[in-house]
Amino acid sequence: MISPEKREVQHWLDSLRGADDPDAERPGGNRSWLPKNRTGAGVAVAALVVMAGFWIWAFSPLAPSGHPDVLHDVVFTLDAEDICARSVTEADRLPTAAEATGPEDRATQLTAATRLFAAMVNDLRDRAAEVVGSDRELVDAWLVDWQTYLDNRVDYAVTLAGGSDPPFTVTARDGDGVDSYIDIFAEVNSMPSCATPGDV
Repeated sequence: MISPEKREVQHWLDSLRGADDPDAERPGGNRSWLPKNRTGAGVAVAALVVMAGFWIWAFSPLAPSGHPDVLHDVVFTLDAEDICARSVTEADRLPTAAEATGPEDRATQLTAATRLFAAMVNDLRDRAAEVVGSDRELVDAWLVDWQTYLDNRVDYAVTLAGGSDPPFTVTARDGDGVDSYIDIFAEVNSMPSCATPGDV
């Protein structure tokens, strides 16, 4: 005869699979899918508990976010945000594109702003010297993208200075502009001020 404890476990497992064997409760009856001994039933229950625990952990704040660009060095991200925020504040004081009298004037404005952001990247590079391991590789790659973006700004300023006013374009990497990689990295690491500026 099935013990009340085992019957309760079997009933719970039945409810999970959505089916009951109508003959399971008769003397000598058995569910073909359930282990036939107490040890097997215990292992099945333990496996279900482990799976439930995994999903509870997976949706908790303790689980990693899973994004490959997330840094472990939170101190760097905080320092970087401070560095970038100061540069953005300085750049916001400069004349805007709407105030430019023509492409040549706009080139002067853009060059001044680019110098500020170049200094910002240099400060970030100095701070990155303290970052180690896989974080250092991620930060170095991000700063390479930033340098490419700055070079694009310099080239665009030269074009503007020549009297032309085409749309601003950035170098592509793996099908996307480097600015998108810069912005994603800044976003996932809570460094909003370190995203590319919207002044071009």
